[in-house]
Amino acid sequence: MRVLFLYPMIDAPAGVNHGLIALSGVLKHSGHETRMVHANESLGPMPSHAQILEVIRDWKPGLLAFSVMSQQYPWAVEVVKACKKAFPDIPTVVGGVHVTMVPADVTAQNHFDYVCVGEGDYALLELVTRLEKGGDTTTVPNMRMIRDGKTIVNAVAPFPDLVTLPPLDYDLFDVRHVVTVKKGWMGLLTSRGCPYKCTYCFNKEIVDQYMEDGAAKRAKEFLRVYPTERILGEIRELKRKVPEIKTLIFDDDLFTLNRQNVKDFCKAYRESGIRIPFVVNA
Repeated sequence: MRVLFLYPMIDAPAGVNHGLIALSGVLKHSGHETRMVHANESLGPMPSHAQILEVIRDWKPGLLAFSVMSQQYPWAVEVVKACKKAFPDIPTVVGGVHVTMVPADVTAQNHFDYVCVGEGDYALLELVTRLEKGGDTTTVPNMRMIRDGKTIVNAVAPFPDLVTLPPLDYDLFDVRHVVTVKKGWMGLLTSRGCPYKCTYCFNKEIVDQYMEDGAAKRAKEFLRVYPTERILGEIRELKRKVPEIKTLIFDDDLFTLNRQNVKDFCKAYRESGIRIPFVVNA
């Protein structure tokens, strides 16, 4: 199946969405095709509804997938209304931080056919697989929806294992354009999650949801680390494709939590010969 991502990076710095490159990587690994409409003021003019509809008309996707933060949600609602009017038979799904924070509100508004809560790497794949085969989509983990006037809430599945997760799909983005706009900076992740539950942070909502659904027993399960060799391989490939990269920033919520991991990574990085300076969050 073809999946068209619609990503309104409105009122936010230009960059690569780590969740979307993971979602696309999982889909491509299973034989599906992906493409994206990347809307960001820093990268160029915002696409009009007519331009988005033209992409859909030409490429003929089987699913429209939106990812939004709160300030981007109104744009997604207006676009999905236009898409539904022009292509009523193409199903739609929405995910992202805003959806995970207020899933009941988004589901009740019923603008999207499916509402994905939490980390949807394999949930989206399951949805696409069932849609393609004409199967029952009402029981897909992480998904919420309204059917026959009734709200369906499916529990989230356990956090994806980063060791076995398929390769990330950086080709979903025009990385060279992003890096040029950001004056040589490129963001990556070496881990996901944070074990702490600060009240002002969306991580608390994610951990609470997974523990409430029985998909996690402890907050520490949220923090997972990608294998170092995998990260180094991704950096080498990015450096080969985009030599304009001058500085890396590891966007991990808490890069420095495990001191031994930090020491091991830094040693491996130094020995790799990559020689691109990096910045971390601590």
